[in-house]
Amino acid sequence: MRQLMLLALVLTLLALPGCAVNPYGIYDDQRLTDTMASDKALASKIKVDIAGENLGVGWSVAVYSYYHNIFLIGEVPTDMQNKISTIAERHKPLSVTSHWFYPATSDTGNVALAAKLRAALIGTKGLSSTRIDTEVNAGRVVLLGVVKDDAEKHLAEHAAQEVAGVTSVTNFLIIPQRTGYPQGGQ
Repeated sequence: MRQLMLLALVLTLLALPGCAVNPYGIYDDQRLTDTMASDKALASKIKVDIAGENLGVGWSVAVYSYYHNIFLIGEVPTDMQNKISTIAERHKPLSVTSHWFYPATSDTGNVALAAKLRAALIGTKGLSSTRIDTEVNAGRVVLLGVVKDDAEKHLAEHAAQEVAGVTSVTNFLIIPQRTGYPQGGQ
C-alpha cells in the first residue's frame, strides 16, 4: 500500500509546474533533448526525496532544473528551508537556488493571476513563452526557464511586471551557453 501511495505521489508531482507538457504549441527550448531529459529526471528525483521526508502537511515546494541547476520555489517554514536545500544538494547539481515565499499577505488569487501572467507572456511580441515556467504566490511572481538572450530575459520580466496584481517579480531565467552548463541566477 505504501508503494502504491508513493507511486501516486510521484505521478502527482510530475503533473506539477515544471513537469507538464506545454499546451501552447511546440516547445521551443534551447536545451538539447538529452539535457532536458536529464534535467527532468533530476528534478523528479529531488521531488521524490522531498516527498519522502516528513515535512508536514500543506507546504508546497516546486523543483525546477535547467542545465543541472536546481531551483526550489515555495512556501515552507523557515526551519524546513535548509533541510529541503540539503535534500536537493545530495543529488550534486551545479547549483541550488532557493526562493522561499513568506506567508501571503495579499488576497490576489494565484490561479487567476497565473492565467493573466501566462496570457501576458504569450501575447508579448519577441518572447517565446513556451520556454518560461512561472510560480505565483499572492502577487509575487518567479520566472524560470531558458531564454535565448538578455533581451528576451528582460522582455519577460517587463511583461510580468505589467500584469495587474503582480507585486514583485524574481527573474531566474537562464541564457544558454554554447559550451558546458551555464550557471543559474539573475
